[in-house]
Amino acid sequence: MRAVAQRRLVHRACAVCEWQGMAVETGNRARECPWCHAPTRIFNEEWLVPDPAAVKAQAAEFGRQGGLVGGRIRAQRLSAKRRAEIARQAAQARWRRNRKG
Repeated sequence: MRAVAQRRLVHRACAVCEWQGMAVETGNRARECPWCHAPTRIFNEEWLVPDPAAVKAQAAEFGRQGGLVGGRIRAQRLSAKRRAEIARQAAQARWRRNRKG
């Protein structure tokens, strides 16, 4: 699995002239002023990617919501014949499992 680069919105100001600008940056590489090529300083930064734990929790919640709704809607869309066929297969699987165990 490939690591995701941490992106951040950075507001920079030149140490020499009056230039100010903002950009989305990854990494900690020093940037220079586009006007006079002097070093710049960061005066505000905001992370654009939330922490992985929050992303996992949000994904789990979305999955739970879809799972709660999905089965009922799928059953409504199936014909009565197909629902009966699925129920028969499920019952046969349960009986096979009980006989073996």
